Amino acid sequence: MHVLGGFLVVAQGQIGGERQNFILDTGTSPSILNTRVAWQLGLALAPAIVTAIGREAEVAATSVPRLRLGTLQVEAATFFVTDLTDVERAWNIPIAGILGLDILGKRSFRLDYERALLEFGEVSREGIPIGLSEGLNLPIAEVRINGKALRLLVDTGSDHLVFFAKKVGAVLPESSSAPLQGNSVAGGIPVRQALPLEFEWSGCRFQQNALVVPGREESLFDGLMSVRSMGFRSLAMDSRNRVIYLQK
Repeated sequence: MHVLGGFLVVAQGQIGGERQNFILDTGTSPSILNTRVAWQLGLALAPAIVTAIGREAEVAATSVPRLRLGTLQVEAATFFVTDLTDVERAWNIPIAGILGLDILGKRSFRLDYERALLEFGEVSREGIPIGLSEGLNLPIAEVRINGKALRLLVDTGSDHLVFFAKKVGAVLPESSSAPLQGNSVAGGIPVRQALPLEFEWSGCRFQQNALVVPGREESLFDGLMSVRSMGFRSLAMDSRNRVIYLQK
């Protein structure tokens, strides 16, 4: 199935018998349903807490009876429910939800950025392998930068390589430029520009501009690895072995 390009990956799926737009985000877990869509479907809601980029927020949770995305069909899936109005406004497109690997990873798939194509089915084990964390189904890569081992969440929903200041400290000195606004599927995030980075990872060399989020931290990872800005042409998920492959 074809998807919208850019750093934001959007595909059409079916929920409640209607075609809807969904953001595909490997950095989200559990998946998220827009409050507007939950109301339209008359779904029962229960209170829940979500943590993202060091911030906790009160949301709701629900069970979606059936979701279809291409040849992927999922029954009775659990979603967090939150208002995605700001995301819809920022990208000027209606968004029914954000699908993470808890949904997408139920079948093997390949996301081809060059062809703007999402294909479900068996994938080849080519590229840089990253295993999924237990429980949350998040792909976390270990990368050594400026002599320090860092854990980066492989994130199709980020437009930059991003680090959390509380974790990286002096390893990534910030530039003297004014604060910026970074983009993510969660909306705008206050960030600062880091000095340009050069590093090698799994036999590939990278020259990257990076952003630092001041005063933030995550317990499982030190930053976000943007698939698109790192120059990867495709991402493949082997659902049986719980491994993601990034292909240059």
